[in-house]
Amino acid sequence: MKAIQCYADSLRDNSPRYANLAITILKVFFTVNGFKRAKALELETYHVPRRFRITPEYIPTKSEIYRMADSACSLRDRAIILTLFSTGLRNSTLRALRYQDIAEELKSGRTNLMIPIYPEMKEVVPTACKGGIPYYTFTCDEATEAIRLYLKEREEKYGGIEDSEPLFCSEYNQIPKYLRSKKPLTARELQILVKEAARRAGIGQWKAVHPHCLRKAFETILHSTLIDGGNLDVKIQEFFMGHILPGSQDNYFDSSKVEYMRIQYSRLKFGRTVIENKFKVLKAAVARAFEDTEIDPEKVIEEYVLSKYNLTPKVLRQISGVN
Repeated sequence: MKAIQCYADSLRDNSPRYANLAITILKVFFTVNGFKRAKALELETYHVPRRFRITPEYIPTKSEIYRMADSACSLRDRAIILTLFSTGLRNSTLRALRYQDIAEELKSGRTNLMIPIYPEMKEVVPTACKGGIPYYTFTCDEATEAIRLYLKEREEKYGGIEDSEPLFCSEYNQIPKYLRSKKPLTARELQILVKEAARRAGIGQWKAVHPHCLRKAFETILHSTLIDGGNLDVKIQEFFMGHILPGSQDNYFDSSKVEYMRIQYSRLKFGRTVIENKFKVLKAAVARAFEDTEIDPEKVIEEYVLSKYNLTPKVLRQISGVN
């Protein structure tokens, strides 16, 4: 028993969690082999602080994340960084996304794409959809545009995208080109591209920036003041994080009204500049006004601008810089 305790003590300095796991495994081993009741091992376990971490972690600010996106090595990497930040998806969940998950949203021209998370994702990446908890979240405006640009480039490169293919495919050059579009990213690939973007963005602690750090940055946005000065309902915050609400609250939380949740998401302060956020306030107000209709709030705003300033759609596109 003394030898086992000394062994556990030798593991404690590196990781008290790992030392406790080793103790649990050894106890089971000796119990199965006859060390029960009076012979049972009595070993000391170790306290693990709530904030204990072996790996250093740095959570980038919103401006740093946009710098990461702007300095990313490819359209794919840019889209990934903005998607991680604006959805709060876990590493494995993002890698398990398939093109068919957002195909209809893309075709409908949505600004904030709904991203569904569901247990069947485990067929693509076994660790996706933590706890088997289904939920959904959305992409911010800039992430949506980045995804569109990336997919357009990918269609030109590979001649199209099949519904069952990963939304973000591998670009590992040791894989034949015709197979890359069908292979999801590995956890290591995702780690590397996030760190590389952080390094190129000039973040001093770039080695400590992991994909999960962008999930934590998303959580910070959820807790922050909204573009209209209010605060997002705590239950909606927890839902967008993929958490189960405490007690019986989860049973009474209505997540079926996707458009209502989309409007709530659109109030989050993802915009880079003040003018972006002011426009989002206007868009959110119009969206609430037409919530139970099929009317597109962006079309309403466009029609108002056209009539007020006597413009043609072509002139308006030229002014806004849209082709």
